[in-house]
Amino acid sequence: MGSNRHPRATVHHFAEPFTFETPFMGHSGTIPELYVAYEVWGDRRNPAVLIGHALSQNTHATDLEHPDDDRKSWWSSMVGPGRVIDTNRFYVICINMLGGCGGSSGPATIDPDTGRPFGLNFPIVTVGDMVRSQKRLLDALGIERLYAVIGGSLGGYQALEWAIMYPDFVERIVPLGAAGCTNQFMIMTNRVQIDAIQMDCNYNHGNYNDKDDSLTGLAIARMVGFTTFISPITMERKFAKYHESQREPIRDSDFHEQMFHEAEDYLRRVSGPFSKIFDANSMVYLLQTWNHFDLAKKYGSLAQAFRDVQAKTLMICATGDNLFPPYLSEDVYKAMQVNDKPARVLLIDEEYGHDFFLIPDIIFEKISPPLKEFLDE
Repeated sequence: MGSNRHPRATVHHFAEPFTFETPFMGHSGTIPELYVAYEVWGDRRNPAVLIGHALSQNTHATDLEHPDDDRKSWWSSMVGPGRVIDTNRFYVICINMLGGCGGSSGPATIDPDTGRPFGLNFPIVTVGDMVRSQKRLLDALGIERLYAVIGGSLGGYQALEWAIMYPDFVERIVPLGAAGCTNQFMIMTNRVQIDAIQMDCNYNHGNYNDKDDSLTGLAIARMVGFTTFISPITMERKFAKYHESQREPIRDSDFHEQMFHEAEDYLRRVSGPFSKIFDANSMVYLLQTWNHFDLAKKYGSLAQAFRDVQAKTLMICATGDNLFPPYLSEDVYKAMQVNDKPARVLLIDEEYGHDFFLIPDIIFEKISPPLKEFLDE
């Protein structure tokens, strides 16, 4: 089974049970012990900032030894010395989400009762479960208050739940490319990814061979996901220039066929490595977590969800985001306005797509200045 745990992550072991929000298959939805993986940067005496990562990332949000190398970490443009989330100013913590495969408890974790991975016997994971597991770690680390919770995509979901579940603990939140619910387009594309994994003949109902860390279904799921992360305009700009110049077909030894477009080859190149480092069951679980996220359903309405929130809120959205169109951020803003909460929406005019918050040029030019102003308030 794949693992995207970074070698610098620290794993905290809680020997006591952890109970999930949703009962599972007639069981209590409890695991006998909990593992939470994390990394920290900066001085412990500084205000604490929690980073929530997106589905495919891990704890290594920044690499202080290679601050300008995006291949070494996933958010160095945002986090580090002199960056907008300044590790000289803040005590920065990035925690691997529950249900993933980056060191925190998930389907690939060994069940102490059986000596085998939990697999599909792992309880259903909600965003609320993720936040409660993170709170347990912060309590163990002696963190008494969070200056900010900042995260993109699924990490943005966590930021919203942090403000709702622990209103006295969080001073401000910054969800990027997120919303109060998952829209229908995303639910459908996530379902295609889940089916691609589970219909793989080697998946074996989640009991696949842990010595074979590559499943074709997982690679196909990642291809589907990638086509939703960038906008059609970005796709044209990225690949159309190859269309006329490419004469000879590209031979793909893994799939035993010929491809005539650079875009096809690119999908294969980005999905192959991912399927070797990420656990297929974790992918299924996290996509389901994404699909089931709906604050209005959980709390009765969006307005009811944010009734007790005390944190200042900055929703950051983008015009080119196919998965979280700006109107979804506006819905969160309106729900907070109903409750007279200090909230605002920053709409970024960009054409990249859902992953806008990971692109260095967009971060430096359009996100960092207003975010710094918000953190300075």
